[in-house]
Formats: sequence, C-alpha cells, structure tokens
Amino acid sequence: MQYETPFQAFTKCIGVTATPRLATRVSFQALGAAKKVQPHVVTFWNNAKVEMLPPKLSEWPAIKKSFIGLKEAALKGKFLDITVKEATVNTLVAVEIAFWFYVGEVIGRRSLIGYNV
Repeated sequence: MQYETPFQAFTKCIGVTATPRLATRVSFQALGAAKKVQPHVVTFWNNAKVEMLPPKLSEWPAIKKSFIGLKEAALKGKFLDITVKEATVNTLVAVEIAFWFYVGEVIGRRSLIGYNV
C-alpha cells in the first residue's frame, strides 16, 4: 500500500497535470511567433541603423545649403508654386511632427492634463 504525500494530493486536487501541456503549447506558439517576426525585426534594425544615425560632419554643408535654399524659397514665395499633392504631403509631415511632439510631451509629463506641481 502506497500513501500519497500532501503535495501529490494537492497537485491531483487542482489538476496540475495539465500545466506542463499548457506550458509546452504556449512555448511552441511563442517560438513560432518569434520565427515569423524575426525577418521583419532584422529588416527594421537594418533600416534603423541607417536612418536614425545623426548626420556626419561631411553632411553638414549640404544641410546648411538646404536650409539657405528653404529660406530663399520662403522669401521669394516659391512655396506658392507647388502642386496640391506636394502641399498635402508637406502638411501631413508637419502634422506628424506635431503629433510626435505632443506624444513626447504627454510621456514626459506622465499625464494627459498637465504638469503635476
């Protein structure tokens, strides 16, 4: 005659035998999801390495020239000669920049309403 320990009786009572199957199933699903996402993550990191780098010293003259050209275009009214499509794209870019600015402000404040003083 074999007696069961209190731990064995407890695990039988709460049905712990299903837990290893559940853990195995969840781990295989997570592994499958990781394999599916992995190429996208690699592409993202490759693009992020290139696109999110600060400008190099060799690029500063081109940036300066671009800003001077922007200033001259604003003074001469060249912005009035763009197409509706270009104006729409420029407006959406400005709205996106403003949106991310406000998102950063909310994150910094840790509140939607205002600063907690």
